Parts: sequence; structure tokens; C-alpha cells
Amino acid sequence: MGKINDLKDQALATLKGKWGSFVGLTFVYMLLYGLASTLSNFGTIFQGSSFATLAFFLTGTGFLLTLLMLPMSMGFSVAHLHSSRQDLPADIGDLFYGYRNFLHVLGTLLLMVVLVVCGCALLIVPGIILGLAYAMTPFLLRDHPELSVTETLQMSRTMMMGHKWELFLLELSFIGWMILGIFTFFIGCLWLIPYMQMTTTKFYEQLRAEYESIGEEEMPVQEEALPVEDNE
Repeated sequence: MGKINDLKDQALATLKGKWGSFVGLTFVYMLLYGLASTLSNFGTIFQGSSFATLAFFLTGTGFLLTLLMLPMSMGFSVAHLHSSRQDLPADIGDLFYGYRNFLHVLGTLLLMVVLVVCGCALLIVPGIILGLAYAMTPFLLRDHPELSVTETLQMSRTMMMGHKWELFLLELSFIGWMILGIFTFFIGCLWLIPYMQMTTTKFYEQLRAEYESIGEEEMPVQEEALPVEDNE
């Protein structure tokens, strides 16, 4: 795999001249998710008051919207993937790419979230490991729509064998920018998030090339089930 700085340089090169489109894409993405979160928060405020019915409605609506917007997280990854491959500005229409195969994408991402949450419920470290193991899932949903829910997750696990630590260090390298983003009242995140996502996209592209060059039959043998803990 390429070094962290090389991946970041590739990401910046791809984003050059396209920052405006990606800032806009990120703003829309965050705005839609923020709407669902706001509804849930308002529901929490009204809980225990005489507006219990309103609280239930707001909380339920917020949860439902969050669930229905899961495929949008895949679309956000797809927008960066398409830009990386075609050297084009971000296409806001890609945000809704996952809704073309809604049930499959929703089922895959929902199972992924459940597995990661279950891992975190046991211990933080297993949850982090599972999150890294399944990190390529949104990209695989784009490149391999023919795979079943479990096959997609299994392929991500297989591809990430021996590379989870690399991805962890890659994400950790942005910690300084994250802190800076907080001090700008999260306005800086409109630039940071595309930078991080494009770098992860470059990571996936190199990982995919390595996976295809080695061949699945030569990859380390992986368990068939999808356990909560990863003993690597």
C-alpha cells in the first residue's frame, strides 16, 4: 500500500480545482443528516412533558430519516470514487446513487452498523477493528452490486486483512485537522471531510488493485461467519 503522505497528495491532486463542488456536496450531506438529528434532539427535549406524543413523533421521525438516509453515506463515497476515476467535479446526484438498489444497500449498511455497534458494546477495541474491517463496504456496493449482503461484508473483511492498522494510522493522521475544524465551529469540516474521504478513496483504489492482482484464491483463508470480534 502507498504511504500515508502519498495517498494524501493524490487526494489533494484530485481535489484541485474541484473544492467548490465537494464543499457543496458535503454541505448538503451534512445538512440532510443534521435535519434528522435535530428532529431526534427536539423529541428528547419534549420527553417527560405534556407533549409526549409530539416527542414520540419527532424522535421516531428522526430515527426513520436516519435509517432511510443510510444509502446516502454510500452515495457520498461513490461521489468521491467517481471523481477520482473520471477527474470530474463532485456530482451531487451521486449522493442518491445507493437508492438505485435501495433494499440491498440499506440491508448491507444496516448489518454493518449493527455488527460494529455490537462490537463496541462488548469492548471499544473490537468495535474499532470491525469498523476498519468493513470500511470498504460502501465502495464495494458500488463496484460489486452482484454480491449478497454477507458476501459484500466478507469481501471487505478479506481485502482489509493486514491493512486495518494502515487505515487506522491514515485516519489518525487527520487528528490535527479535526481539532482545527472544531475551533472553526465545524466550518472547516466542509473542506476536511472531502479531504479525508478522498484519501480513503485512494486507499481503496490501491487496495482493490492489490486484491485483484493477488486473486481471491491466494488471499488468507477467512472464516465464513461474520463474528463480532476480530482476532487479528
